[in-house]
Amino acid sequence: MKYAVIGNPIDHSLSPVMHNANFKALALEHDYEALNIDSNHFHLIKDIITERNLSGFNVTIPHKENIIPYLDEIDEQSKTVGAVNTVSIVDGKWIGYNTDGIGYVEGLKTVYPDLSAAYILILGAGGASKGITNELMKHVNNKITVANRTQSRFDSWKMDINKIDLKDAQKALSEFDIVINTTPLGMNNSNDLVINLDNLSPHTLVSDIVYIPFKTPILKVAEEKGNPIQNGLDMFVNQGAESFKIWTNQSPDYDTMKKAVLNHL
Repeated sequence: MKYAVIGNPIDHSLSPVMHNANFKALALEHDYEALNIDSNHFHLIKDIITERNLSGFNVTIPHKENIIPYLDEIDEQSKTVGAVNTVSIVDGKWIGYNTDGIGYVEGLKTVYPDLSAAYILILGAGGASKGITNELMKHVNNKITVANRTQSRFDSWKMDINKIDLKDAQKALSEFDIVINTTPLGMNNSNDLVINLDNLSPHTLVSDIVYIPFKTPILKVAEEKGNPIQNGLDMFVNQGAESFKIWTNQSPDYDTMKKAVLNHL
């Protein structure tokens, strides 16, 4: 069987390293590759995937929403969030899933076990943010706040959340127990911050879904202030493990997957 991850850019992705290590550990003769697909060529996605004879693939930035019109079915999670990060191909039928949310929350609970009373701020309103917000709403009693630069990004959101812009988020920063960056800012050697952290409370956990670099600029600043931090490694491994289950109906070797990524980093 052949699998892949599609995105743009995609060179940084360690999905092939992680999945191929898992296949080897389980003695499966499968293969996983990274495919860089420019948005201008995305209309050819059916041909590209069919040509490679894939049994499934992951979807990352910026295609998590773009892929939906090409799918035959999507699961309830994907319908709610309007984004897909995993596609299974069964008898020629493309079925979409979203494992971002459960992948992130499972990782978050390892450093913040009881989420029920937490006040949470999520930065960014893209596909990953939707999946994470939807899953967090199952665990958190308080209404989740999502901040984005452009408010029109929320037009496709169907969830009951507080919607604010980044300037308001910056002012209200001290009110939150957990701040989660779901924007790609911090990747590709960018030193830019999504928001200024001057108003951050000392106890607030700052989390980033990016895992390369290991510490993004927002995590470095938070750590320098003495705040607890978490990067995107656990989310990355967890969502990959969930994808593997969907494709194969087998349990992954989670420890091998995480070790493969850590060794590469």
